[in-house]
Formats: sequence, C-alpha cells, structure tokens
Amino acid sequence: MVNSNGISSIGRLLDAMGMSARYFDLGRHIQELDERLFREVEDLKRPYPAPYLHQAWLGLLFWDPQTPELPLLWFLRFPLDEQGLLVPSERDRFLQQLLTAIGGNLEVLQAAKDDSLSDNEESGKQLAAVLEGNPFVFKPTPERQAAVHARVSKLLKLPPSQYYTAASDYLRGELSQWQHLGVQGLADVAVEWHNHQTELIKAMVDMPNRPLTSLCLCLENESVNGALGKALQGRLVHEIEKDEQPDIELVAALIRALSQCQALELRQRTLLRVLHSNAAEYIEVLAAIATRCPQDLCDTTLGLGLLEAISRHGQDSFNRVLSDLLFIPAIRPHILTLFRHPERSPELVAAIGGLLNPSQ
Repeated sequence: MVNSNGISSIGRLLDAMGMSARYFDLGRHIQELDERLFREVEDLKRPYPAPYLHQAWLGLLFWDPQTPELPLLWFLRFPLDEQGLLVPSERDRFLQQLLTAIGGNLEVLQAAKDDSLSDNEESGKQLAAVLEGNPFVFKPTPERQAAVHARVSKLLKLPPSQYYTAASDYLRGELSQWQHLGVQGLADVAVEWHNHQTELIKAMVDMPNRPLTSLCLCLENESVNGALGKALQGRLVHEIEKDEQPDIELVAALIRALSQCQALELRQRTLLRVLHSNAAEYIEVLAAIATRCPQDLCDTTLGLGLLEAISRHGQDSFNRVLSDLLFIPAIRPHILTLFRHPERSPELVAAIGGLLNPSQ
C-alpha cells in the first residue's frame, strides 16, 4: 500500500526526511542488518533473516547528516507470516499510524536540515514523541538497551557514557563494591571487551553474581575470543557443579555470554556439560541454549541432547521452544532430522508427536 505521500516503507520515509539510517536486529543478539537486505525485507522480497518468537525485532537508528551527534533510536517489532515475511497489513498499519502522528507533513521534519542546532534538537524531540503509544514499539531489557546504545556510540564514533570510567575502574578494583555501577557502564565495557580482556578474565572468578549477570547479558552480543570464553566457561562450570543450588539466572546469562564465542569447540563442549548437569532441570537454562545458541544445535549430539532435556519439561514448554526453533530457516532442516533420529527416547517421541499432532 502506498499512502498519499508516496511512502510505502520505513526506508522510503527516512529517505523523504533526508535522514541517514542504520538497521539492527535485536532478537537473539544485536546484529547490524545490511540496508539493501532490510529494504528487500520491507518490500516483501525476502523473509526476515533472524526471526525470534515469530517476530522481527528491530532497532532503527537514524540521524540528520548535519547533526550526527543527535541520533534517534527506535525499537520496533513486527509480526511475521508463516514464510517469515513481514505481514503487509501490519507494516502498512504502522506506517499509517506514524504518518498520522507526524501529521503527514514531512516538510516540518525536513526543515531541521536548514535550522540551527537548537531547532534540530526540537525536531529530534518531535520525532522521538511520534511513537508514543504505538503498538509496534517495544522496550528492551535494561541490558539490551544499554548494549544497543554502546554499539551505536562506537559506530558513530561518539564517546562512551559517563558510566564507562566507573565500570572500568571497578574491574581493576574491589569487586564486592558493585552497588554504584550503572548497567550502561558495563555495556560500554562489553562492547570494548578486547581492551579489557585481562581485567575481565581476572574478574570472572570472583565477581558477584548480580553484576556478572548484567555483564554477561551485554557480552552475549560480542564474538569474544577463546581466552575470555575459557574464563566464562570456568565460572559456568563452577556454578553448575557446586554443592548448593546454582544461581539459575547467572547460569543462563553465562550461556548467553558464550553464545557467540569464537572458540566453537569450547562453546559446544561447555553446552554439553550443562546438558549433563543438574542445571538441565531448569527450563530457563535450556531456553538460553535454544534461543541464543541455535546454530550449535546443528551438531547432532548437542541438538538431540537439548531436545531430550526439553521433552522432560512438559508438552507446553516443548512446543514453545521448538516452534521458535523450527521458524529459523537455517535450523529447521536439522531439527526435523533430529525428529527422526533412531536413538530418540520414548519421552522425546511422545513430545514430537504432541507438537506435530496437537489434536491427537
């Protein structure tokens, strides 16, 4: 559908406003989307490349080229159809609501290109306000939002937040004194992990659970190397093998922090160890593996182990996790192959049957 302004997509709207833009997927991890790919997705020429829970989770970063220090960031999510394409009616509904909110008058917003800095700031406020109450807007978790802002600042060559210095000093100081830390500071450290590798590895042993959990939820968006991955693994193994009950939130966060580790063998060996531990009794741990490490499920041993573990958590949990995995084009064939594996347990066979034939 094309409206009266000739605007039929978010990309074309930004073009009409004279804005520069970058696009990010915020589903499983933060990853930048190629502009051409994003426009093809908007034009329904290809499926969304990284579906999560049957939706496209987007971070839309845009700015006036004259004032790149004043970027705007929108968090949007759109439903996907069975082929992974944007649902046209929902896409059009968002655009209509957006154009209604700005009065359909792009000239007011374009005027920012010729105005003073103060007026640019005012136009930025107007743009930030047009999404208030919009049903396609979502609010990320504090860690995810902080990680996005850290990534954006690095991308635009802007300085890190005011909390960065305190977080850097914390890693080199007394780790028990974490109460003053801001999540944004931890996110700033995570996006620059290669510059803090020595301190992070050392701190991984004794950092209290709460700040470590937040740090891990930021590190999950980074392709950490084997050295830092080994430190994360060490803390994870310590947590799942200690005598008292593990901190399940921390275990899940450590798995997520390892999810893009460059050391593939280390990562997969660690995930297998988790599946063979008591931590597999918690669906939160299994969900962390399924949602953040789907590429590792292409390994038959690991994939079958995860399916077996999830099948012991009931049909509803099995259906929720597997329906998400089967929606990922690159993963679906591997999961379907596992459904026919000759060494499936009776419990897994029953769970697969309940998923594929829910009426029976």
